Amino acid sequence: MADLPRMELLKPTEAQDYLVAAKGMFAGAKPLSTVKPLPLYAITLLCGHTCEASLKSLLATSGLTADELSTKPYGHNIINLWCDAAKAGYSLSFPQPHWVSQLHEVYDKPFHLRYPLGFHGMGFPNQEAMLQGTEALLELAMSVVK
Repeated sequence: MADLPRMELLKPTEAQDYLVAAKGMFAGAKPLSTVKPLPLYAITLLCGHTCEASLKSLLATSGLTADELSTKPYGHNIINLWCDAAKAGYSLSFPQPHWVSQLHEVYDKPFHLRYPLGFHGMGFPNQEAMLQGTEALLELAMSVVK
């Protein structure tokens, strides 16, 4: 009996790691879109994380490291991530759609979605546009990251 080749476990790339996070977050957001009334906080937070991770997966594919992507000008800043992914040649609308800027306003610092402190209300992005756009962004990342 011939010996089998030694099994080798490959370490995922940072782009693949981000993509796993993006897929996992969107897997939670999509079914929530059928709940009535819509759980706006949950869907918006999950879409924000999906967008952030999808964009970071694209930029990591372009050569940026996780350390670079976790600090300024990136971090949780969806606008900067979007702009630089568009500049890197990925087919993203530029300037970004209105839902992206609205999402950024509640997703980034001071993190109103995570810590809704000191105010009585919050404006949310158009949920349908945000879900469709987030899904399209995730599909773009899945088509690029190998």
